[in-house]
Amino acid sequence: MQLNDLRLGHRLAVYGGAMHGFTHETGPAVPGVAYHAVADARSATAMQNFFSELFG
Repeated sequence: MQLNDLRLGHRLAVYGGAMHGFTHETGPAVPGVAYHAVADARSATAMQNFFSELFG
């Protein structure tokens, strides 16, 4: 079953240049994990906007 079939709100955003854990400023120093300030800020804004659309 697809999210559209269930009529669930959803959205996918891809942040170019951001690695796994891009919102975790003090994340572990391991390959493939890195904080990305611009992607962090953009994703926080996108999440707030999405929740506002869903919950008013």
